[in-house]
Amino acid sequence: MKTSISLSKNFFFSPELRTRLGRVILYIAIGSFLIHLSLYTFYSYFLGMEPSGLLSSPINAIYTPFSFLLMYEAYLLLYYLQHSTTIYVGKQYEIIVLILIRGIFKDMTHLDLNQNNFLSANNIEFWYDLGAVIILFILILLFYRISGKNSVGVDGSEGVASSSIQLQRFISSKRILATILFLITLVIGLYSFGDWLLGLRSGEMLVSTPNLNAIFFDHFFTLLILSDVLILLFSLFYTDEFPIIIRNSSFVISTILLKLSFGAESGISQLFIIAGVSFGVGISAITNWYTRRKS
Repeated sequence: MKTSISLSKNFFFSPELRTRLGRVILYIAIGSFLIHLSLYTFYSYFLGMEPSGLLSSPINAIYTPFSFLLMYEAYLLLYYLQHSTTIYVGKQYEIIVLILIRGIFKDMTHLDLNQNNFLSANNIEFWYDLGAVIILFILILLFYRISGKNSVGVDGSEGVASSSIQLQRFISSKRILATILFLITLVIGLYSFGDWLLGLRSGEMLVSTPNLNAIFFDHFFTLLILSDVLILLFSLFYTDEFPIIIRNSSFVISTILLKLSFGAESGISQLFIIAGVSFGVGISAITNWYTRRKS
């Protein structure tokens, strides 16, 4: 166990690796953006073709670097899992918002600018995404504000002595869990990226706009559901306080609602996301109120 804990703390999730990985991802994002623009220019101006899908508009080039940045956000989520469950949950919400923002760039390339088609399906989806991003951004700010220093922590660590054996075991369990999730996520990411490259090689991805959320994040959020359940179970080893159990349970429900949004239609999908984040924020606020009343 000590070896696994040390490995997750000093190698996979070291501050040095986080900084180095962030810089590499940034370079890859910039390079992929330029390559995507170059492909659009080559097909449109040099070959005189009218490409569709991901090459139908230069705005779609933002899709590619955003995908790599989202992968880095997924790494940060696992990085903060061993340090703070509050930030871990907040990162889930941030990733969902970034996925919606990435979707807005796709929506822009399918807008119907004709006055007669103002209420077309593409236009409505664009406004749904815009409205959801605004609401979610406010909810995330509320979540971090509610989960401040004066509130009960997501993992229930506030008010517990740092030398508590039960707490140290809980933290160690989260480190091991973060390492396992990182390795599984790495395998899923490599498989998804390889499958995406095969699609590019065959030309399938160039003539159609793929569901990029299904390529990686659908599976990733399934892992997060399992992770949230394990965190809830691990926390029961050192505390049986009612507000902590309810709060950790609410995050499981919140993540499930976020996962369901990937398979829902436009409009319903945004409602699932807003409901999931609102539920987590609401339970956090009630937990703080309950704790203050009790004390």
